[in-house]
Amino acid sequence: FRLFWEVMDLYKGMRLGILFQPHLQARPTQGTSTQMPTDGKFGFSVLVAGQSMPEYTKEGKVYIESDLCTPVSYYQEVEEFANGERECQRTPVTPYKLLIQLGPLCETSAMFVYVDGVQVARFVMEKNQSRVLKGFEEKTGIREFLFALPRLESDGIADKTRSHVGKIEVLRHEGSFIKEEYRPVSEVHFIQASKASAQHVTGGRYTMSTTKKGRYIHRSKPYTAQLKTLWKIGCECGRLSVYYRMPHCLTEMGIELKTVDWSKMLNSAKELNSKDAKSPRVDECAPTECNSVTYAAALQIA
Repeated sequence: FRLFWEVMDLYKGMRLGILFQPHLQARPTQGTSTQMPTDGKFGFSVLVAGQSMPEYTKEGKVYIESDLCTPVSYYQEVEEFANGERECQRTPVTPYKLLIQLGPLCETSAMFVYVDGVQVARFVMEKNQSRVLKGFEEKTGIREFLFALPRLESDGIADKTRSHVGKIEVLRHEGSFIKEEYRPVSEVHFIQASKASAQHVTGGRYTMSTTKKGRYIHRSKPYTAQLKTLWKIGCECGRLSVYYRMPHCLTEMGIELKTVDWSKMLNSAKELNSKDAKSPRVDECAPTECNSVTYAAALQIA
């Protein structure tokens, strides 16, 4: 029986080989669009409006657009203090999600997800499993991942972390289940990168987008403990990265951008929304609708 299931797993792996076995894929040329980054065991994609954003390779790195002018983008009213003065701005933001997939020939793994150098999630995955990270998990719900312009205020981010601003990274470790038990809820301490931190990465050559917390896409009653899966973490056995940049930056790098079919993406997103009515998505908004939120009020809620 064990031999039978091993053969079945191998058959599934052959069917999905194009996705999870990079040696079967044609090598992408510089500045061209490619599939999700994968190491033959797992892969991940950045989703906007429910669909994977086109990915491009340049000098050994994978890039995506962090476009702030999409049909699902909206505006935030931001209040900050910079140089001793109060600044009020109305800036565009774009919500996104992360799709992580484990291949059919990969064993149980512990996954660690980093955005701008900060760990935003960790969990265990089984082979052939997929998981969508919708945003930052907090005690009172889930808040969007947002592409946004850098903040003006100082962020206090260390130089070691600054170098990872504008990068999304997923690490895979060997993992084995231990037990389940209730543990105190811990929130992600995430501070949006400032203009100074962005310039640390770009050298001041171009305007850079960053990630920030957005609106709640799911609200829950505040709780102090939740059932968590505990696992033994082994050695690191995989690491994939994607760098997000604004469209004009990618163009200046010599990358030819693909035209995104937003109508197809929005239709697909609506189908997903109808199946998951309990967790409303921000991309349910009409393309022409402009949604504003007072940043100071959002901080008070959090």
